[in-house]
Amino acid sequence: MGNLLFNPQGRILKNRFWQGLVVLTVASVIVTALPVYLGTMFGIVSLLMIYPYICVYAKRFHDAGTTGWWVIVVWLGTLVLSFIEGMILGPMFLGESGRAIQAEAAERLAQGEFDVFMQAQERLAEIMLPLSIMTVVANNAIVGFIVGSLATEPRTNKHGPVPGTEHDEFS
Repeated sequence: MGNLLFNPQGRILKNRFWQGLVVLTVASVIVTALPVYLGTMFGIVSLLMIYPYICVYAKRFHDAGTTGWWVIVVWLGTLVLSFIEGMILGPMFLGESGRAIQAEAAERLAQGEFDVFMQAQERLAEIMLPLSIMTVVANNAIVGFIVGSLATEPRTNKHGPVPGTEHDEFS
């Protein structure tokens, strides 16, 4: 599993891609919830998730015979999906109480009461946590389905042999 999540070299078949993506999705859900329950300082932990995602997606792209740099398109697609999901579903999750907290937070920030503003932001993060978790899971499923559907290149390519063959040391 360590090679799957922490080595961007080589190729992986679809089933290994999905295994990695499931592990990353569970870890991402945990990392999304950490700042809400343990404080905002744990939000930095989410940056540590970038490298394993790069490794898993890059190897899947390698298996399709293309460059791992397509990960950038994956990130951009995920950002667009997150924005759309937030715009459509955000108001529904926020509700009247959330909008009242937002208004109060903006007023307190304008008055220079930064500590009250931060408390309001923490409460809003708590209210929006279900949407954040749904977004992580949905985006991983949508983008994962697209990348996971790429056809395996049937021959050895510049990224290595076909995974699962006798010449493959990473299967």
